[in-house]
Amino acid sequence: MLVSEFPPFRPHRLLKSAHLQTVLGATFKGNCPADNATRRIVDLHDGDRLVVHDDQPEVWALGDRIAILIHGLCGSHRSPGVSRVAAKLNQQGVRTIRVDMRGAGASSGVSRSHLHGGNYWDANAVVDAVHQLSPNSKMSLVGFSLGGNIVLKTIGIWGAKPHAQIDAAFVISPPIDLIHCSWHLRQHGNRLYESYFVKQLQNQLRHRRKRVRNLVESNMTRFPTRLVHWDDQFTAPCWGYRSAIEYYRDASSAPNLMDVHVPTVLVTAMDDPVVPFGMYADHQMSNAIKIVATEHGGHLGFFGRRGEDPDRHWLDWRICEWTQSLESSKSESTSSGMTEFCE
Repeated sequence: MLVSEFPPFRPHRLLKSAHLQTVLGATFKGNCPADNATRRIVDLHDGDRLVVHDDQPEVWALGDRIAILIHGLCGSHRSPGVSRVAAKLNQQGVRTIRVDMRGAGASSGVSRSHLHGGNYWDANAVVDAVHQLSPNSKMSLVGFSLGGNIVLKTIGIWGAKPHAQIDAAFVISPPIDLIHCSWHLRQHGNRLYESYFVKQLQNQLRHRRKRVRNLVESNMTRFPTRLVHWDDQFTAPCWGYRSAIEYYRDASSAPNLMDVHVPTVLVTAMDDPVVPFGMYADHQMSNAIKIVATEHGGHLGFFGRRGEDPDRHWLDWRICEWTQSLESSKSESTSSGMTEFCE
């Protein structure tokens, strides 16, 4: 259901373009303190491993809230949005765990396998590992783009029996239908983004082939230039799928959205050039999921005018306010009515 419970997003006067918002969101980190996080290894169900980055504020005490942040395709714990949000939550006394999914960031030299767009097994392993660090802490999940799809897939599979300490989720522009999103990226106006993703994946694989022993491989001999071909020739066979379409169907969170019981906020922009807004209307969702749709913002952009927020990163402050609200007494309505979107 669409809701309008956040302050409206008003884009910077010179940055109304969805493409400018998207490029800025992918490149501008803003003012973040030095990264002094503790690196931790998480063992996975199939014998592989990944790395998480544990930022623990001095004021944090055992049992206080922990937020787990998951990046998107070609991202890492250093992605601008992930870094900024973690720093702001730390300033509020929230401990954050920034995950490097398989093959990304610090996991690139640790994992033998590669990113899977619906990898709820690894998300489960991270949640269990963080739970062991502080068994009485409530935890919230925050997913950016493909990381948002992973979060939704995870809590959807949990269904009516979610992890006891996970009390909320926040996802930004999640590609819930990977077949639809793949088609969308192949359209003429969006091929620049497809080209960017493929080049990043190519560079990542070249680098990992030199560093990682026993790297999981496919029979791909030449690097394709289209993302669907990359997933067909590399991602799918590496994970045991017969084709990219089979992989997309299995990894998409859309079939699991009616089973979500964890209270979830989904923020997206109607002008997102990477993950089409119209896709969300094609799939039924649980009333536990509340959609906040802004007219502008691009893909993970949301760079706004100066206003009541301390800086122009509108989305960061919504995540911080949402996290603060989790600590207060809840009086949430489960109304299924539809209200107007944020302008």
